[in-house]
Amino acid sequence: MRRYTLVGIVIIIIVAVLGGYWFFTHSSPQSAAFNFPSASGAASSTSAAAPQATSSAPVGPRTSPAGYTEYRDTTYSFSLFYPSELSVKTYDEGGGAETITFQNIQKGEGFQIFIVPYSGTTVSAQRFKEDEPSGVRNNPTYGLVDGASASSFYSTDASLGDTYEVWFIHGGYLYEVTTLKPLDAWLQNVMQTWVFI
Repeated sequence: MRRYTLVGIVIIIIVAVLGGYWFFTHSSPQSAAFNFPSASGAASSTSAAAPQATSSAPVGPRTSPAGYTEYRDTTYSFSLFYPSELSVKTYDEGGGAETITFQNIQKGEGFQIFIVPYSGTTVSAQRFKEDEPSGVRNNPTYGLVDGASASSFYSTDASLGDTYEVWFIHGGYLYEVTTLKPLDAWLQNVMQTWVFI
């Protein structure tokens, strides 16, 4: 009886591995786009006015849609479109790390990108605790940012309150994009324009 149980477990494992292989090799995720669930749990849809990323990384600057401006960073090799009414500031965090803020204080809209050199292929528990002292990581969802595996989740920050965050690793850097929780769908529209250059 034990032998049949062991054979059954081995067969289940083989089927699961083959099924996973088929799923990942036959699914066709869209580059530079993802639909993480909004706070209500429903998948957000991009509005007709939201800009879209190109299907491949551009060599030169991209043409911004009306109401948006391109942010292009050659140091960290990415480009995105952000609403033109946001002001942009960069802060050198030392050790090759940087924070970029996009804010409109009057409207209460904005987001920030923290970028730090990172040699890992996944975010370790230690790194997460270092960058997210609250340790809160609610409703994690997985997708892609221009082909890079990404995780979005809800958290809390001592100075910001409840947040929505998107973290991903690319080209030796960890990117942590953060906004206020009510702006999750708004940030998703911005993130759909992200391309690595």
